[in-house]
Amino acid sequence: MRRRLLAVTVLALAGCSSGLNRPVSEVTAKQDADGVQRVRVVAHSFYFEPNRVQVKVGVPVELTIKNSATFVPHNLSCPTGTGGMLVEQDVGMFRSQKVVKFTPTTTGEYAFFCHVDGHAKKGMKGTFVVVP
Repeated sequence: MRRRLLAVTVLALAGCSSGLNRPVSEVTAKQDADGVQRVRVVAHSFYFEPNRVQVKVGVPVELTIKNSATFVPHNLSCPTGTGGMLVEQDVGMFRSQKVVKFTPTTTGEYAFFCHVDGHAKKGMKGTFVVVP
């Protein structure tokens, strides 16, 4: 019985791992034949994968955000720094996913994060890199 309880505890703690000090996981969005850059970001307990996404300026992006957690709600917020939002999407819980479409208009680096219950403070952050 003790071994079973220990195994369940270890698995539970592993599933709630922090995003702090996680290595950079980068992806470059690929443009499809229809001219849309498609990319998928998975929201884990307290981190995003990938946590660095490169897209081209002026080219439409279709971003799929998947929540891999069952009982923990997440969102993805990305303010532009000019009072606007590049992306803001609640993903919900129960392993749901949402698709967001946007077209980046200015090159630069834009931080994204989950603003639910202080998840960003636990390392749930990333960066959109908009290149020419």
